[in-house]
Amino acid sequence: MQAMLRTLKRFLRSPRVIVGEVVAIALAGVLGAALPQVGTAPEAELAALRKAGPVVAGLIDVLALDHVFSSYWFLTIILLATASLSIVALQQLRRLRITWSKPLTEVRFKTAPYRTEFQRPARLSADESRTESAVVLRPGTRIGLIGSPVFHIGLLCLIVAGVLRALFAVDAVVDLIEGETLPPTASAWAAQWPGAMAKPFQVDQPVTLDAVHATRYETGALEELKLQLKLGDTAVGEHREISVNQGLDVSGGRLYMSQDFGPAAMIEWRRNGEPPIREAVLLDGKGNGRYEGTSSGPDGMRAHLRAELDNEGNHASALEVRVIGEDALLFANVLQVGDTASLPDGLVLELHGAPFWARVHGSRDRALWLAYAGFALMVAGSAIIFGVVKVDTCVVVTPAGEIERVFVALRAHRFAPLYHERFQRLVRQEGGSV
Repeated sequence: MQAMLRTLKRFLRSPRVIVGEVVAIALAGVLGAALPQVGTAPEAELAALRKAGPVVAGLIDVLALDHVFSSYWFLTIILLATASLSIVALQQLRRLRITWSKPLTEVRFKTAPYRTEFQRPARLSADESRTESAVVLRPGTRIGLIGSPVFHIGLLCLIVAGVLRALFAVDAVVDLIEGETLPPTASAWAAQWPGAMAKPFQVDQPVTLDAVHATRYETGALEELKLQLKLGDTAVGEHREISVNQGLDVSGGRLYMSQDFGPAAMIEWRRNGEPPIREAVLLDGKGNGRYEGTSSGPDGMRAHLRAELDNEGNHASALEVRVIGEDALLFANVLQVGDTASLPDGLVLELHGAPFWARVHGSRDRALWLAYAGFALMVAGSAIIFGVVKVDTCVVVTPAGEIERVFVALRAHRFAPLYHERFQRLVRQEGGSV
């Protein structure tokens, strides 16, 4: 059993294995960034990815390319990397414990990369005599020893956080219209992407979208987007606000938003003797404040809707409507809120309103703090590695009558080539030449 563990340990700490893990994680990052991912990319992009061809669609199904970071193959790579990093981190901690408490001795400088011996006239005064060697050891700051262990521990925390997220985290999304209330149930969310062992996401209290505030620059680019939410009962709920870069912690997880929003055309198709068909058409942004959407009506009719929003974020008071049926244009005009469009065979299309809609995301990731801590440790470790280097020096002066034999050495624990000039100054200070 011990032989198997030693073999496994050698395998996990093998440079080839570690490099392979790093390359695999980097490749997964490239795939996740280059390809649209479930939960973050619009549905249109995900659908377009699958329409790229049967080979691409097959690869998506086999390799989970549309949800790389929650796939089993990525989780396997992360688990291997976690095991390798754990071994490396433990080895570095053991080495740190030994090096930290090990006393600095002259013997340790016999193989120093910078060392030299020379003779100089004796620097003893007339009434002073000495037969034994004088040894001056100057240890560098030991803080420089902890840089690499701190960095690797931070990296380990970051990878462990990734494992925990892949197993237990969950992401959800829902589109809400102003005035709509999201019930405190998991089924109320339009889509969820739980980890392998995660429970569905839900908020423990109702969430109502009160208002959407969006302003634009003169160029048409989005300047600011905020959502006014009400948590709890609609009569006495707590009013909160979230923006694109600021989420909201709630019981059950965290709510945040993306830049997906726009007008929702509240339309109704009706005809005498038939039940009316009511629909909320969520218009998608096409750039520069223009939004479009399509509604499918009875008898194969399609209504193409377009809205233009001003830079102040006011609601659209009118929509451009074009109704097409059997490849013929049946109606084309601008409808104000409350107006109707008369169509053939007694069919009527009415525009009841144009409130805003917004996409709300939910997330529960208990390991998020661990990821932040790991990132902070990596930054601190990197700063110590490159900013604080332990540099030990040794000067041994041995009397020999009218002269002295001098041994000068310098040992830098990292970046030794950078300390050549420092060694030269030390030699000149002791009376030698370089």
